[in-house]
Amino acid sequence: MTRAAAPPILLQLQSSESASSQVALLRTLKNELIGHDQRKETYIAAGIIPALGQLLSSRRPGRATAAESNGTALNHAPLYQNTDESEACLQAILIAGSLAQDCPPSFTLPILRFLNTIADRLPLQSQDQWPRDTRLADLVFSGEHIGSIRRIVAQDYGSARNRACVELAAALIGKLCTEEIHKTALAESGVLDALAVKVATFVVAQGFVLPGAEDNLQDPGSLGELPAPAPKSARLAPILRAVTVIIEQSKWRAEHFLSSPGIVTVFPKQVPGFASSDIKRGPWGSTYLSGSAVPRNTGANPVDTLLPSVPLAHGRSSPNSANFPPLGNSSSQRHHSHSFPTPFSLAETPTPEEEENSIVPWLLCILRSEGGMVRLMAARLVTVLFRLGLSKKHRVPMFSYLLVPILLRMLDKDFEIPDDHDPCDDGLITPTQRLKEEAPAVLANLVMDDQDLQKHAVDGNALKRLSQLLKETYNPVPESLRPMWYAEGDGPARDPESMSADCRLGPPGYSPVLCHVMRYRESILKALAALVPFKDEYRKAVCENGVVPYIIDSLKPRPSDAPADAASVPKNSAADGNPTPTILAACGAARMLTRSVSVLRTSLIDAGVAQPLFVLIKHPDLEVQIAATAAICNLALDFSPMKQAIISSDIIPILCEHARSSNTKLRIESLWALKHVVYMSPNDVRMKVIEALSPGWIRQIISQDQVSALARRGMEEEMDQSSGIAMGRVNSFGEQVDILNPMEDSEELGEDFKMGDSMPSSKMSLDMFLPDVRRRRKLVLHGSLEQSTQSRQDDIAVQEQMFDLLRNIICGEGAVEMVDFLFREIGQDELLDALANNLRPRSIQLAHRRESSSRPLHVPTEILSSVSAVVIHLAAGPIRHRRVLMSHPDLLQSLTNYFNHSNREVRLNCVWIVINILYVEDSSDRDGCRERASQLKALGIADRLDSLKDDPDLDVKERTKTAVHLMNSSLA
Repeated sequence: MTRAAAPPILLQLQSSESASSQVALLRTLKNELIGHDQRKETYIAAGIIPALGQLLSSRRPGRATAAESNGTALNHAPLYQNTDESEACLQAILIAGSLAQDCPPSFTLPILRFLNTIADRLPLQSQDQWPRDTRLADLVFSGEHIGSIRRIVAQDYGSARNRACVELAAALIGKLCTEEIHKTALAESGVLDALAVKVATFVVAQGFVLPGAEDNLQDPGSLGELPAPAPKSARLAPILRAVTVIIEQSKWRAEHFLSSPGIVTVFPKQVPGFASSDIKRGPWGSTYLSGSAVPRNTGANPVDTLLPSVPLAHGRSSPNSANFPPLGNSSSQRHHSHSFPTPFSLAETPTPEEEENSIVPWLLCILRSEGGMVRLMAARLVTVLFRLGLSKKHRVPMFSYLLVPILLRMLDKDFEIPDDHDPCDDGLITPTQRLKEEAPAVLANLVMDDQDLQKHAVDGNALKRLSQLLKETYNPVPESLRPMWYAEGDGPARDPESMSADCRLGPPGYSPVLCHVMRYRESILKALAALVPFKDEYRKAVCENGVVPYIIDSLKPRPSDAPADAASVPKNSAADGNPTPTILAACGAARMLTRSVSVLRTSLIDAGVAQPLFVLIKHPDLEVQIAATAAICNLALDFSPMKQAIISSDIIPILCEHARSSNTKLRIESLWALKHVVYMSPNDVRMKVIEALSPGWIRQIISQDQVSALARRGMEEEMDQSSGIAMGRVNSFGEQVDILNPMEDSEELGEDFKMGDSMPSSKMSLDMFLPDVRRRRKLVLHGSLEQSTQSRQDDIAVQEQMFDLLRNIICGEGAVEMVDFLFREIGQDELLDALANNLRPRSIQLAHRRESSSRPLHVPTEILSSVSAVVIHLAAGPIRHRRVLMSHPDLLQSLTNYFNHSNREVRLNCVWIVINILYVEDSSDRDGCRERASQLKALGIADRLDSLKDDPDLDVKERTKTAVHLMNSSLA
């Protein structure tokens, strides 16, 4: 039998050498093949597979590595670029995908089980010396395969096979999705919307669809019909887990989820309605409401009526009652504090800006009615929404009386889940073990930064329970593994070096029981850290429970020279060390405890907290370096007995090296630690820090105009939003896209990227789960803005810490010598110019606005406070230093703009500068002081002081009296 002649287009493709002609031929070939199985069979028989393979091989930049063949490279280089060669590769991949698309449905379930099995065991190899392995996630969530995940999740539950596939795909997301790029990709590709529809099916099945939702099915953004109810055998927990891991730490992804068609359909926005008799018509045809009009729907959520009432909150705790202010950067590193004074009331109507989606009370209902992992995942999701500010402000009392006790109950020793009630996705540990290892972390996220929630948890004996559980994680774990039996004795012993890589066994990894213990320990440490940041009595309670030595033991990493063959034996003692995630959690707990003066001077120094932290700042993992440095910040405080140990242990060079790191977070924490080290230290230590940081680098940091840079970037983004200029951002797949004006419309998008040849039988097609253009633009834009905003805030924080460092260098004993040292090393004019430029008012041109040519810019309060503090100490120096300040053409003139600043610290600093400048050293300085007072009066500072005489802040008011007295005395 002769082979069929190759179709002409295939012959042309095989003979073509031009990339542009190949693109045209491949597009035509793709259009011929998609949806035509017989043509596919014909082309396969004619040799299309070798032709595609040859084309792809010839277009690759070099020989494929093992990592690239597993999909890793997909996330490190743009997948689609505007070149003919890249386009040819893309079209070839789409054709190959279409040829392979019609795999039997029976293959999907075992493939998903296989991927889940691999995912279950990946953490077993990433706990110690093996780095975090994201290759499987890179492959599964790549642009090539993420559409298949969306298709599987979006399919109807239908048969038991479909249900199992949906749940396994959701479980795979919950296990693998840890990187920001993967979370963004899942949101942009429509997987998050598909998961939202699955959540909606449970809402329908449970009868929680809001009254009147059927009347809004044709509204924009709705599904058009209520989804079919989820079968009783379907599991909600993996769906909720997948949603949670995607939206965590991103308000924009969370809002994208809440605005998805599935959620909008079952939980439509509640709009107040009025009777027709209440609507009046004016003489000119306009309508208005009568004075007696009462809305039929007051805006109260119907689901709330199913929840119990809770006691009102009588006064909320002040977030500033800590022993001393938190040492983290309040603007960029701490969560917003949810300290709301509003009492809980079911009848209270939220304001439009505080509108809450009905999914929040629905999740609270799930908490009350369900059990096991479903209850925990509902708690985790509602906690994430709360942390992102997407729940009502007055939910806090309900969380206190409903959610906190549920989470504390999960910490009990006798808490058990029947194995058949909620089976685990991996089967490596029991459902009860899985729930217990995650519950403390959910509690930690819930109570973080909220003193009322912390108080309810502590009153529920949380500290004692968690302390006891942490101790138990160091109890010996019984070994249940048995060594494999070999007929040859010790087994087929061969020299591994003589075997090829494909024939060698990989490292055995750790036992599932040990990994459970390590995750449990990590979760407990997070909860302890979240409960004690504000109250010294809570920190003391932790010490009284005898848990500090165990926290210190948790700071110790696993030995890097541990034999691989012994890794499968459960070893969880202090000598065995801890994996990286546990170390990070222990650093957080140690940092919270070091906020207490008494704890720092007693329990922590007795337990030896400094030494393991000194080791960790040199850890190869960057996140560990950041966490350890953050904890060392508190150890370097002047009252700390360990400050001298930091100086004598040669830690300063390491901190200086980290301060110049390319990682901004490490920069901030290192500069923060250094500013504590230099405070009241001998001048040789201060000079050592300046020299190690390099005067040139310091000059560069303090001279940067972060305000104008921030404003220019902000105005560019505003122009992008208002005028539709192409933004040219790179999305999560590596594509260069125009966010606001994508070149392709929805039809083109479906043509190029629709891999499937058939749609599901349901009226809700697969295309419905690809976010519409408007929502996708908003998601990508906000995600990019979120990242750029955080980056700019971090840059400002670096500059703030540098000015704080300079302030501490020139205060206290030896300050005069240090000012002269800075003038000499950094440059007198350069230093003063940097201070003046950061105080200088400025504006930005608005070329795209007709009504105004410029806009004034506001200097961040953190910069104003830090810069003015440096000026205070310069003004407190000898007469020659004050003359230098007075002689600068702009410094004091710029300062006059901030005497009436809204921040009391900025106002206070301005007054202190005047006091220090006008302070008379001795009788020989009276003429000089009179001259300085005349200069200040000429700048208008006397009038600024008069405006502060009745300042609402008592400290500012009293210091102003002193400044006015000095001014009048000098001018008399």
